[in-house]
Amino acid sequence: MILPFLFLHFLRLLFLCRHVHAAGAPVLPSLLPVMTTTLVGPAEEEAEDRPTPRAVFTLQNNTELRSQVGTTAVLHCVAEHVGENMVSWIRRRDYHLLTVGAQVYSSDDRFQVRYIKEKNDWQLHIRYVQVRDDGAYECQVSSHPPVSLFATLRVLEATSEILGGPEKYMTSGSSLRLVCVLRDNTQPPSYVFWYHDDVMINYQATREVRVENNGGLSVLFLRRVTPADSGNYTCAPSNARHAHIHIQVLKGGETPAAIHSGSSRTCPPSSLPQVALQGAALILCLEVLLRMRLSSGVVLAGAGMGRDLALAVT
Repeated sequence: MILPFLFLHFLRLLFLCRHVHAAGAPVLPSLLPVMTTTLVGPAEEEAEDRPTPRAVFTLQNNTELRSQVGTTAVLHCVAEHVGENMVSWIRRRDYHLLTVGAQVYSSDDRFQVRYIKEKNDWQLHIRYVQVRDDGAYECQVSSHPPVSLFATLRVLEATSEILGGPEKYMTSGSSLRLVCVLRDNTQPPSYVFWYHDDVMINYQATREVRVENNGGLSVLFLRRVTPADSGNYTCAPSNARHAHIHIQVLKGGETPAAIHSGSSRTCPPSSLPQVALQGAALILCLEVLLRMRLSSGVVLAGAGMGRDLALAVT
């Protein structure tokens, strides 16, 4: 009974709705929630433009590195936020491009680049440094605009000096001690060899030779030198200019003056009396002339007498 009743009321409701719509009566709003759809495009998805971090160098600019001839110089370039940019090394003297990224663009194989990832350090290595490598170098990041870090390489040519040179005299039987001082060296030498003339004497077993190397010093000891030890001595460090000294061992009774002259250059014994006689005659002539001037004033007579005396002496 209920179902037919509900069906009849539903049909009646439909009939009334058709009549209301035909009469232009307002339609009741729906009780269901309004469903809206929003289309999201590329413009709505783009976030605010954020500036890309600029490359930053963590090292001080315009630094100076001192390196010795023959060693390896390492220039550092620590850069943060490099991103996809490239890091290059440029020699400022001639604007020569040395490296780009991990590639070397120089025909000089002494130049190398190494990237230490843990430190973000782009290192320029210059092996066997030469004097012509002295100057400024630029590490450049190819950002927009590019940023650069500058470093200056100062190349030092180490030298050595033997104290007491260039010549030294010793007496036979004494001990010789030569001190070689290294100057302008940034690294200690691998070795220091000593030479007597052209013979290396560091390890001579037949002589009492002792060599002590201590950083910037090398000392040579020779005990009881003899005239055979005379000659040129050379201090030869591995990475510095060599130094020289001449040692002269004197025999008994010799003097440095005699050694310099090569022999005792004195007048022959046979000529000494003649030289002395001529000197005495000349002094006598002068004395006679002066006395004649003072006593009589006769110049011509005195001059003639002087000539006669001179002729008599010769």
